[in-house]
Amino acid sequence: MESEMVTIIGFGSLLSKKSALMTTPSMQGFQYVRVKGYQRQFAHPAPIFFERGAYPGIAKPDTKEIASLSTRPSCESSFVACAYQIPKSEWEPLAEREEEFEFIEAAFEPLEKDAPSLGKNVGLMCTRSNDDKLKTLPIWQRYERCLSPYGEVKVWSWEPDSGIRPCPVYCRHCVLATQKEGVPEYVSKSFLDETFLVDGKTTLREYLEHNPHVMLSEPPEEFRERYCG
Repeated sequence: MESEMVTIIGFGSLLSKKSALMTTPSMQGFQYVRVKGYQRQFAHPAPIFFERGAYPGIAKPDTKEIASLSTRPSCESSFVACAYQIPKSEWEPLAEREEEFEFIEAAFEPLEKDAPSLGKNVGLMCTRSNDDKLKTLPIWQRYERCLSPYGEVKVWSWEPDSGIRPCPVYCRHCVLATQKEGVPEYVSKSFLDETFLVDGKTTLREYLEHNPHVMLSEPPEEFRERYCG
C-alpha cells in the first residue's frame, strides 16, 4: 500500500474487463491469474441484493437464494481470478463499498505470457469476515432491515448445511461475465468448476445443471446493464 498503485484481485463479476471498468475506471494491467490456498464460494448474503429495486430486490429470501461470492482459506483449493492495479486514491472508496468483507493480501500466479508486471504478484482480495465484527459497523443495520423479516440476521455464520444458495440474477451476471468475447475459456471453466456453494462441495456447474432457472433470471430493466455480465 506504500506505492501509488494498489493491486486488486477480482473473482466474480470483475472477471469481465467491462464490468471491472465500470467499478474501477482507472484500472491498469488487467490480466487473469491463479490464486492458490483459497476457495471461492457463494456463502453469504449481500445487502445490495435486497436494496436494488422494490424490496426484496433481486434477492429471493423465501428460497434462500440470497448468496453472493466470497473466498475462504482452503489449502487444497485454487481458482482463476483477475488482477489489476488502481490508483491508491481510488482504493478507499472501493473498500468502503465492500465493507462486509475482510481484505487480505493474497499471492497469485500470472497466467498470461505477455501480461504487464504487477509487481510482487500479491494483491488485495475480499475474504470472509465475521458477524461479531459486522455488528460494530453501520452495515449491520442494513442487514437487519434486509433479513429480520425472514428470521435470524446473520452474514458469515451460515453453516454448510444451511441451504443458502446463489442470488439468481447475480449468479447469472457472473457466469455471463466469464463468457464475454475475449475472455479465455479457462476463466469460464474455472468459474463453473472452482466455485462452490456454502457446503464447500457442490460446484457451481453441478448447481446450475439442477437449477436451470438461474440462467433464465434476467434483472429488472433498470439494472439490466449492471447485471448482464
